[in-house]
Amino acid sequence: MGLFDRFTGKSGGSSAPSVGDKSFLIDKIKQSELFNKLSAENLDEMYKRMETVARSKGEPVIREGEEGDYYYLLVLGTAQVSRKDPSTGKVIVIANLDEPKGFGEEALISNSKRNATVTMTTDGKLMRLSKDTFNDYIKEPLLTWFSPSDAQEKVAQGAKWLDVRSANLAKQSHLQGALAIPVEDIRARMSELDKSLSYVCYCDNGRTSSTAAFLMSQKGFSVGVLRGGLQSLKSSVG
Repeated sequence: MGLFDRFTGKSGGSSAPSVGDKSFLIDKIKQSELFNKLSAENLDEMYKRMETVARSKGEPVIREGEEGDYYYLLVLGTAQVSRKDPSTGKVIVIANLDEPKGFGEEALISNSKRNATVTMTTDGKLMRLSKDTFNDYIKEPLLTWFSPSDAQEKVAQGAKWLDVRSANLAKQSHLQGALAIPVEDIRARMSELDKSLSYVCYCDNGRTSSTAAFLMSQKGFSVGVLRGGLQSLKSSVG
C-alpha cells in the first residue's frame, strides 16, 4: 500500500484511517511535542482551523528567507531541513524529519523570516495553521508573559534572567546576573540550564525572547518572557 493510500484509506481494509477521520488526525497531533501540552479545548479549536495539504517528493514546504505564514505538522512522509552557509553559499543539511513532526514556529513567534528550507524527501501530507491561528491557539496559551514589574519580582524571588540576544549585544550590556545564550543556540545549549530554576527571557523588544521561551517551555522549563523586552524595562524605570 502506498503512502497516500495509507493516509486516505483507498487501498483495502475498511479499518484504514481517512484524511477526514478526526480521531486519527488528533492522535497524530497529540504525538507532536508541541501540541501535547495544549488543553483539550485549545486542541479541538486548533484542529477545526487546520487544513491538510499534500506535497510531493522534492517539493519545498518552506524556503529560507521567506516570511513565515504557516506552522506545519508533518503527519505522513519524511522531509529534510537545510540551510545555506552564508560564507560559502553551500547548502547544508541540518536535520531529517519523520512523522509526526512540527516545524515553522520560530518565524511565526518572532515575526522573522524563515531560517531554513524544509523539502519533502517522500510524497507526504501536512497539516498547517495560519500565523494568526497559531498565535491565538498555540503561542499565547503556551507562553507566560511578564510585565517589567512582574519580571523583576520574579527574579527577586529566585528566577534567572536569560539574555537571548546576539553574543555581541549581550557582551555590550546585560541585566545584572543574567545568563546569556543567543536564541539561535538555545536548542543546542539547553543542557546548560537548570530545570529546577525559573527563567525570564529577554531581548530588545520581546520577539526573539518569545521564541526562546517557547522552545524552552516545550522541553519542560519554567520560563516566561519580559513583555516588550529591554525597551519596556527602560521605559518603566525611566
